Amino acid sequence: MLSTWRWYGPHDPITIDEVAALDIEGVVTALHHVPNGEVWSRAEIRQRKQELQGLDWSVVESVPVHEGIKQHTEAAPVLLSNYQACLRNLAAEGITTVCYNFMPVLDWTRTRLAVPVPGGTTVALYGLDLVAFDCFILARAHAAADYPAEIVELAADHYEGMSAADREEVSATMLKGLPGSEESFDLASFRDAIAPYLHIDRGTFKDNLQRFLEAVVPTATEEGMKLSIHPDDPPWPVVGLPRIVSTADDLRELLAMVDAPANGLCLCTGSLGSRSDNDLPAMAREFLDRIHFVHLRNVRRAPHESFAESGHLQGDVDMAAVVRELLQGEGNVPFRPDHGFTLFGDRERRTNPGYSLYGRMRGLAELQGLQAGLRSS
Repeated sequence: MLSTWRWYGPHDPITIDEVAALDIEGVVTALHHVPNGEVWSRAEIRQRKQELQGLDWSVVESVPVHEGIKQHTEAAPVLLSNYQACLRNLAAEGITTVCYNFMPVLDWTRTRLAVPVPGGTTVALYGLDLVAFDCFILARAHAAADYPAEIVELAADHYEGMSAADREEVSATMLKGLPGSEESFDLASFRDAIAPYLHIDRGTFKDNLQRFLEAVVPTATEEGMKLSIHPDDPPWPVVGLPRIVSTADDLRELLAMVDAPANGLCLCTGSLGSRSDNDLPAMAREFLDRIHFVHLRNVRRAPHESFAESGHLQGDVDMAAVVRELLQGEGNVPFRPDHGFTLFGDRERRTNPGYSLYGRMRGLAELQGLQAGLRSS
């Protein structure tokens, strides 16, 4: 497996000099400044490569999929053409692995970003705050029907016990955009953004994904590229938005939509591992030849579809079993330590949520040590 590190470009609080000092073999980055849906020019791609100061650009994460494609609007043909052009330009510059996601409106979702845990660090959390936000802050029509009655009752009590600061924190976390997200919202604009999905059910959304794959996988195949879809995070519907990349059955269906090696997966152990019914070692084994990129992180699950991020080797995902399966594959599949605790100097300086320096360094060292141990045994 190929050790990589996600870097958000020149505006990342972690400098490329710090990244270069790590024991990595490549960088995961993207042109975050290019508006979603526009073509990435070869000149812009070359500029980012120069900013890497000799480090290899191993994976693009991500070339965002525009909402017009996800919703199959009248703009979809032009947007798909632009996406194909992005792939061709990346391939022309020697970058051939692209990660993307097909989550509507929201990218990865948490309700709190800095929950204190023993040891003086903090972790990100997804919990009952989500139901309280959906039902009582966003006040989405018929939201309560999407949850078991006892969960809505618990969320109502939880909401009543939240201070104004708590409600503001949860709203800001849900609406302002996490690293990798395409935009941020206020309550009014968020209601507008999710409104089209009142008329797009899960089956229709799958059809839209298939249309996307039918358009871009042939281009990727022609250019010798590998596409890797990131699973839903979390792997269940959020505020009524459909999620279709959440289970082993979803992955089987997705790979069959366009059955070509270029149509592949990003195995994110934290996203898929948030569901207790997802067997991560079995999924790594089954989809091994179609896994083109790996995010390694861990979570501790709690009742009512709640979870907190944990240390890379501590949590409910059997990381050793997953990595053991991944090491059986051919080739050097890139992986990165995904998310990490806020440790040491990261407490004093601004870092992107989930993307600390020292916490990810710890995770990287643990994961590299785990791989070395598994190989030697």
